[in-house]
Amino acid sequence: MKKKWFYRMLLSYSPILMFLVLVLILLFYVKWTSETKIRLQNTNELFASHVSSVLDSSMKSIEEFVLQQMLTDEKITEYMNSTAPTPPFAMFELTERLTDIRTLFPLTGDIYIYKISSEEIISNFGLLKPKDTFADEDFLTGAIENPEEKKWSSPRAYRLYQANAVTNVVTLVKPLPITSVVPKGYVVVNVQLSSIQQALQTVISDASGYLELSDDGGASLFRENTPPQSKWGISTIRSDYTGWNLSVGIPESEQKLMSVFMDGWTLPALMTILLSIIVLTYVTHRNYKPIEEIMIRIDHYALRRSLQLGKGGKHNEFQFISTALDNLMEKSNEYEAKHKDDLIIRKRYWFHELLTGSFSLSDAEWEREAAELGIPHSFASSIVLVVMLDNREQFSGAYNQRDQTLFKFVVQGVLEEICRNYEVAVWSEWKEADQLCSIIYFRDSSNEAKILDIADKLKEWVAANLQFTVSLYIGTTVSEMDDIRGSYREAMQAGQYRALHGYSRIYAASDWKLNVQGDLYAHLHMAKGVVKLLRGADPAWNGQFERLFEGIRRDGLSHEQTAEVVNYMFYSLKKEMNDMPEEMMAVWVEPLRRYTPSMILAKELIDDIQRGMAELLHLLAESLHEWRDRQPQFTIVEQIVSYLQSNYGNPDISLDHLGEEFGLAPRVVSKLFKAGTGERFVDYVMNLRMTEAKRLLTKTDLPVQTIGEQVGYMQVISFIRTFKKNEGTPPGEYRKQYAGDYDT
Repeated sequence: MKKKWFYRMLLSYSPILMFLVLVLILLFYVKWTSETKIRLQNTNELFASHVSSVLDSSMKSIEEFVLQQMLTDEKITEYMNSTAPTPPFAMFELTERLTDIRTLFPLTGDIYIYKISSEEIISNFGLLKPKDTFADEDFLTGAIENPEEKKWSSPRAYRLYQANAVTNVVTLVKPLPITSVVPKGYVVVNVQLSSIQQALQTVISDASGYLELSDDGGASLFRENTPPQSKWGISTIRSDYTGWNLSVGIPESEQKLMSVFMDGWTLPALMTILLSIIVLTYVTHRNYKPIEEIMIRIDHYALRRSLQLGKGGKHNEFQFISTALDNLMEKSNEYEAKHKDDLIIRKRYWFHELLTGSFSLSDAEWEREAAELGIPHSFASSIVLVVMLDNREQFSGAYNQRDQTLFKFVVQGVLEEICRNYEVAVWSEWKEADQLCSIIYFRDSSNEAKILDIADKLKEWVAANLQFTVSLYIGTTVSEMDDIRGSYREAMQAGQYRALHGYSRIYAASDWKLNVQGDLYAHLHMAKGVVKLLRGADPAWNGQFERLFEGIRRDGLSHEQTAEVVNYMFYSLKKEMNDMPEEMMAVWVEPLRRYTPSMILAKELIDDIQRGMAELLHLLAESLHEWRDRQPQFTIVEQIVSYLQSNYGNPDISLDHLGEEFGLAPRVVSKLFKAGTGERFVDYVMNLRMTEAKRLLTKTDLPVQTIGEQVGYMQVISFIRTFKKNEGTPPGEYRKQYAGDYDT
């Protein structure tokens, strides 16, 4: 096979390689030049700062020592304060003092003291008068008349006597006494410029660079070598003490080093390019083997496909590769879409497992799973918050499915936004059509106030901005992943009290009781009594029904426990229907078909459940009364019931007795009584007697035997046995337990 692909690859990469090498060399040169300039500039600045500080230190030492001598030397002080002529010996001592100062500091030249009162001048050479041979009178007069702010003067020509040679000096003039506001004289210190130049020459002797010292007026005090042409190589330091400027520059040879460096790197750069090309050729040839194998396979596959399709001629490798890549990308996109769908399903699955299932992953496994799903895997504490849409039936009827989905999305988004404002993480999913469950994660355990604020803000926002309301259930705080389902369970238990207390409220597990205070059996028993009274056409059923639901509210029964009571009432109604005549049973079928348990219990509030159940019972009672009005025999039943309610204490009450009383056969009395009241004659009489016996036991002090006789039992043993069988406890124990509690 020809190596055209090999040459293509080689010729494609070689220009890039050469270009990159040249760019890297250029960048290296620029970087090296920049760094070198910075280092040289820093060195110059450091050197200039050092030289300037040394020079300032020398000048300051001279000034400080002179001032110290002027302040502490008693002879000088005595001379300045004296008005008498100066004795020769005193003058000699003053001359010696000035000579000592000059000797201590090599830079120092002539020093003299001028006394205003006597117009005397004492120098290190002796005493002289301004009108004599003193040659520095003009400078001294100018310094006295025009004192300057700077400490040291600019370079000037100086000589003490007219006969002396002129030298260049810088001069320091100080009034005497130093501490006096009105001077009595002056001390003049001259530093020879040649001494300063010699000191700077010593400093620059080991370097071949440029150095120049100039005063604040720009006059040059010292210069060594020619300044470089480039300004970047010069560093200038201005002394705050003398006001002089010191400039230091690198030698011209170092500036030329850049071009030398460039010339020196030309050959290595060319050698590097050549070596790179050789290495590139070798590596390309070596690595071309796998590509060559692939191209051979592509050629063979394309040839085989052409023969199968009956086509000949050349094939296009790029088109083949492009088609293969398109297919690969399409499959990859399909896989990515399926992977995203799988992540959503897995996320919902683990959310459901955390709330209601058995969490089965280890900490390490959950950490990996959570990282892939983008959810928190660890927390200090967490709480389950359940958002319930109030009045689900009205919400479903008012909006279509699209609007319902939009509103639920808005509620979920608002909750997440509120949590972000409180800087807490939240993971929320719609578990049911009307139930948004959220796991709220906290970085610390102080979260009770935060979760209440979050819930309150969400409730208020929905009430203010949407056409419906929400109730919020809050679970307990947990710190372990396995305990989240417990927090959810307790949140749902707290939410059961929405049926009692209404919509648009917050039900926190920490604030709401989760157990029934009263006895559920007592409510079931009262529900059975309501049905019995209704079946017997007793109007008292309505009052007992109201008392039943008052007790449900008082004892705080949950929606599920209230459902048990309602279902038991339906059970009792159906049981009563089984014992009804067919004609009577038929009048109850239609109301029970319209008001089913599921329809009544679909209501979320206890008030709505009571209202629906009351409508059913009223329909049953009305239909029962209408049917009884059409049956003349039930007039006799009503008479029998009235007779029994007045004569239940008669021990001779029986079916035979009633038959004789109403002129009917005992069996007819039993049948009519059962059909009319739904109870057997014996049970009805016993209930009347036991009700009265309980009233007498709890409200009177009558003996048990007397009470038994009053309710129809001539033998006290029979009364005690019947009472214990009916109430579960003997009459005496019942009196002790319920004395004063019986409600007439």
